[in-house]
Amino acid sequence: MKKTILGKYILQTATPEFAKQQAELQTIVFPTLSVEELMTEAQYKRHMEIFPEGQMVVLDGDKVIASTTTLLQNYHKGHHTFLEISDNLWLGTHDPKAEWLYGLDVSVHPDYQGKGIGREIYNARQEVAIKLGKKGQMTAGMPIGYDKVRNEMTIAEYCDKLIKGDIIDPTVTAQTKCGFILVEPLFDYLDDPRSGNCSVLMFWPLDPNTKLKENH
Repeated sequence: MKKTILGKYILQTATPEFAKQQAELQTIVFPTLSVEELMTEAQYKRHMEIFPEGQMVVLDGDKVIASTTTLLQNYHKGHHTFLEISDNLWLGTHDPKAEWLYGLDVSVHPDYQGKGIGREIYNARQEVAIKLGKKGQMTAGMPIGYDKVRNEMTIAEYCDKLIKGDIIDPTVTAQTKCGFILVEPLFDYLDDPRSGNCSVLMFWPLDPNTKLKENH
């Protein structure tokens, strides 16, 4: 995949020469994420070997300004963590026969946020899902807005309000505007105090009638 987005950036399948920049970008975009959960240059290169079409970057000239890592997985009932679903970031859990494209991250450099790049990445991931004959995409969004209200409510209360639509979160709400349907909170999904160590599982089906379970 390679195409121009927003009139001036290039969104393309990631290749090894960009892996170092991708790793550096993660440390900028996720400053409070634990070191063990930040992808390294070696891991990015391994992702390209395992599932090349699922790895993408957005370029401004030769600069990586955004990146995403995906694998193919089925919906798992019950809890899982970021490290479990990603095989400690090495993508050994990738299953070519699985039904869903699972997005591990979307990293957009702070200087380029708010321009619609994230939406373009989600759309491109949906194109990959279509090409591969999958049901759509899943991801776990970080409710980073919790950091501002952590003294007012628990992360469980925050997620409950978020899923009901009673509050707005900078990341999760933006993802719903792209087409994602919220499913359930994954507590202790990762080690990031800004989001209460939690992420919200969500999916974006190609067929709007597709359900993960009875109430979704």
